[in-house]
Amino acid sequence: MPRDKIPKLFDGSIDELTKPTKPSKPKKERNLKKEKMQKTLYVSRDMNVKLIQLYAEEGRRQSAIVEDAVNLYYYLRLALGEKKFEELLSAVKREDPEFLRDYISKLKP
Repeated sequence: MPRDKIPKLFDGSIDELTKPTKPSKPKKERNLKKEKMQKTLYVSRDMNVKLIQLYAEEGRRQSAIVEDAVNLYYYLRLALGEKKFEELLSAVKREDPEFLRDYISKLKP
């Protein structure tokens, strides 16, 4: 069998085979506040009207308003505790700004 018919398995040097691989790049830390994702948000027609009014008054995107609302909900819940937070939500659900203003003034120490 002629020598040129034998396939070559490796054309490089031994050093190339034994040199260490390049270190992999470390993963970047993700900034979750700047990373956006699309979600479907189902809201009542009343809530949509309120969102549109806020959008018109604030001049911001609805998604920014929703993010602020979620942050407000989340941190109020952490700060007030479950019982006080449920009381606050029931006051909000009355949809009476004066009642809510009085309730919040009582929360202040």
